[in-house]
Amino acid sequence: MQPVAAYRARASLSARLSCGCSCVFPPTDTTGKMTIQMPIVTASIYWMIVSIWLFVFGTIVALYLRNSQSFGTTRLLLLVVGVDTLRNIIENVYFGLFFGGQYGLFPSAVAKVLGNPFLLIVPKVVNVGAGCIVLGVLLLRWLPEAVSERNAADRRAETLKVVAATDGMTGLWNRQEFMTLADAEWQRSHRYGRQLSLLMLDIDQFKSINDRYGHAAGDEVIIRIAKVCTEQKRGSDIVGRLGGEEFVVLLPETNSADAHVFAERLRDVIAHEIIIVGAIEITATISIGISDASHGASTTEFIKQSDVAMYQAKSRSKKNGFMLNGLVGSSAAA
Repeated sequence: MQPVAAYRARASLSARLSCGCSCVFPPTDTTGKMTIQMPIVTASIYWMIVSIWLFVFGTIVALYLRNSQSFGTTRLLLLVVGVDTLRNIIENVYFGLFFGGQYGLFPSAVAKVLGNPFLLIVPKVVNVGAGCIVLGVLLLRWLPEAVSERNAADRRAETLKVVAATDGMTGLWNRQEFMTLADAEWQRSHRYGRQLSLLMLDIDQFKSINDRYGHAAGDEVIIRIAKVCTEQKRGSDIVGRLGGEEFVVLLPETNSADAHVFAERLRDVIAHEIIIVGAIEITATISIGISDASHGASTTEFIKQSDVAMYQAKSRSKKNGFMLNGLVGSSAAA
């Protein structure tokens, strides 16, 4: 009987297939598992996102609390990131609860409450509010403060640059900066065939002034002579202090004869300058060496010639005088 029953069953199945009848097979266990797991994964992914954003938010808060005074405008950027992080947390918590209620992770009543059309706009309202806060912070606070801090940094950098290039006592260019400027002018003079002259100044018997009146008086003499040099020079001229009681004046577009005229005027003004230190009146004289760029093979040689001329002027007479490229130009008494 069993073989007959099996034969009839096979015959019946063949007849159904030949007639185009469809057969319905029960779902496999694998499909059932997938049907159950997919809603869980869909609902859980929101909570994974919430965990990530909570970690980000915690990191932001920790950084701010640890460095609350050292962030500057970065503090405002942290606020922007914090607001956007909170927005993501709120949005993903909302949809995590909603889909969790639909797929059985939470009571179905949660999904019904959050599925209310009025409540569905809450995430969008949060998005709009967070966007307004972010734009307000960026445009009204962060951008002005960032520009202000950048300008302040530029001013500090410029101040440091000037401080590094100037003499602290007189405000004139220091030796290093003057050599840089002089080299640029010397190169221009030789490239384009322009006139360039140099005056080397030294205060006569400056050690005696220090010994007799004190170093404070000597400093005042240096400051006053630097001021006279600055007042007498043209806008294109460059004045520097090489160190101690030595000064230098670079005269672009000036030949030796015109440099001599300027040196004589400068000597005369300084000789008649009365420097008052307390109850003491001090006068000072200077010796000047003059050179022009046509006699120097380099900037160093150019400056050295005026230095040699200045010392020759000092040794020639105890009175102040001039030397032009090592030759006597003129001399005068204070």
